[in-house]
Amino acid sequence: MNLKEAYVTLELPEGTTPEEAKKKYRKLTKTFHPDISKEPGAEDKFKKINEAYECIKNGKGNDPEPITNNRHTYHRQQVIQLDNIELKITIDFKESVLGCKKELKYSRKAKCSTCDGVGEIRLNNGCQLCGGKGKVTAQQRGMVFISTCPKCQGRSNAAVCHICKGETTMHADVSIHVSVPAGILDGNILKLQNMGHYIGSVMGFMEQYTSAFCHVTVLPEEGLSIEDKSVIFTLTLPLVDALRGCTKTVKTILGDKEIEVKPQSRNRDEVIIPHLGVAGVGDQRIILDVQYPQNTDRLIGVLVDEVI
Repeated sequence: MNLKEAYVTLELPEGTTPEEAKKKYRKLTKTFHPDISKEPGAEDKFKKINEAYECIKNGKGNDPEPITNNRHTYHRQQVIQLDNIELKITIDFKESVLGCKKELKYSRKAKCSTCDGVGEIRLNNGCQLCGGKGKVTAQQRGMVFISTCPKCQGRSNAAVCHICKGETTMHADVSIHVSVPAGILDGNILKLQNMGHYIGSVMGFMEQYTSAFCHVTVLPEEGLSIEDKSVIFTLTLPLVDALRGCTKTVKTILGDKEIEVKPQSRNRDEVIIPHLGVAGVGDQRIILDVQYPQNTDRLIGVLVDEVI
């Protein structure tokens, strides 16, 4: 398709600015999208509209297929910035272990509700047959058919949307509740699909939004950490307590708990508290850090006195 054919397909005079061509393209794709239009040949018309618009943008057709990555779309030698939204939340250690819900409030560009993301508002064209809409409907055997008005040939009068000024988007405040999964770590990022900015039609797909990325900060809890599905606490213990056994108080996500250290415990032995780990399914593991004294004579004296 050459440029002249492209302008004819988009019903534009030659030399139309790229911005005007873009507005017309969005309007036509919404009209002839195969999932929306009931007109015969709508799918072929839709394909030609896309081909014509790409031809006008680039000055030629038959360009390579698109290649995508996580933040940009490379389409026919043109880079489209996806403009994702970056958000931040802060949670405490207990919330990171058990999971939680957090409310996020932010602003984004949403589809203009007045013009439905077209940038224009269709006006009455004065045709009495179709009521100025440019389309007529007919019923046959219980089915409704929509077609171009034969009298006005679908002539359309439109004005720039007074809300979005033709930009197709409007400012919107968003408030959502995000589920933070149990076991999330400091610095992890949650991807919120379709919760970014409205970008309209990209490569023929309608109703496209970018993503929002939520960066999670976990406030540290002294002495506690996550390892796989477990919460880890290291208990420093004198050798004499490890040998004879003892009761100790340790920190957990639900406050202080008492544990029993068995006699003859060794360095790196573990005491398990069930169901105090990730999601309430994992356990809390208390790892014994047994301290060996430099003066072994004193330790022997203590143990002899206990025997006697």
